Amino acid sequence: MAGTMPRAALVIAASVLAATAARAQEGEPFQAPKKGGLEVEAMIRNEWTKEIFDTPTEFHDDDRWRLRLMPRITAGGNRFNVVVGGDLNYSKDDNIDPLDIGEKPRILRDNYQSRGIRLDLATASLQPTNWFKIEGGRFVMPVALTEMIWDRDLRPQGGAVRLSTGQVGDIESLHGAFVFSEGGHVFDDGKTRIMIGSAGARLKAGMSNHLEITGSILEFKNLNELEGMIRRQNTRTPDADRFLLHPFRVADVVGRIQAGGNVPLQLVADMAWNTRISENNRGVWLAVVLGSIRVSRARLEYTYANVDKDATVAAFATDDFFWGTGWEGHRVELGTRSGSRFTAHLIGQLQRFKDSTIEEERDHWVKRFRVEMRLVP
Repeated sequence: MAGTMPRAALVIAASVLAATAARAQEGEPFQAPKKGGLEVEAMIRNEWTKEIFDTPTEFHDDDRWRLRLMPRITAGGNRFNVVVGGDLNYSKDDNIDPLDIGEKPRILRDNYQSRGIRLDLATASLQPTNWFKIEGGRFVMPVALTEMIWDRDLRPQGGAVRLSTGQVGDIESLHGAFVFSEGGHVFDDGKTRIMIGSAGARLKAGMSNHLEITGSILEFKNLNELEGMIRRQNTRTPDADRFLLHPFRVADVVGRIQAGGNVPLQLVADMAWNTRISENNRGVWLAVVLGSIRVSRARLEYTYANVDKDATVAAFATDDFFWGTGWEGHRVELGTRSGSRFTAHLIGQLQRFKDSTIEEERDHWVKRFRVEMRLVP
């Protein structure tokens, strides 16, 4: 098999694998650990990116596919849990050696290694009461950030403490978290440290409606240890080392309105700003989600985002929109469910590099289309 995957093999694989509907912007409830056992998550994706800017008069297209397998074993009970999981990827392209000459790219836009195997999860968690949980190792991000701030492929590496209460007057619950991470990126980030403090509340707004507000502060340290190719669109120093020019302390506020009924509705609004600087430091993420393939057969989602180039650290933001920061874009996604474990997604995106140093590129819209199918536990 040279260069491209045979279409017949792709169709056969696509008929077997499918996708989960759980996105980062839905938030993650404070839950007791799952009981022990082996779980396997899998994905197949085909992606087409159109009219990528080269010069004001020249553009190119890119298409690629990706296979992903994520096995994990959970051991323990309701109070103490250990999770170990792997992440196996194989793609059409070798994203860390795209020219096949043994050299890494100047800028890598992905938060995954397209041909590699790595340890994805290695977590021990203790939950002695329903309101307190502590975990350490490599774990799923426990703060309900949107993809503007934190990519779903990444794992904090360190420790986290979570607190959650029951009903307090008219408030359904209060929650808080502290996260410490060092060296948690898929690619080399040295001793880059991230400290997150988060607090929020969930309120009832009618019989089946809820409002949840979460505020977080993210402090980034030692950012000059980031590997050069993942510094991406953040402003860099003019010297030969090209380190990040600005410090980052990101304030982030996320509001979610959830309405129940036959067709669930969710509205998401996320506002972030880098409090350490005064220019090019804002980000907005808005989403509307209609339906839920957790409880029905279809889900439609629209997302709009406008992220300044130094609003957050581009190395840790979503890789779905081609750029980590400095962009404006739209995304529409239709998800469907077949059975209890299979879903399929059609995704269309339109985005522009609004903070490009090339004036002609700022109003040039890049198109991206995806077909994804996943198998989830």
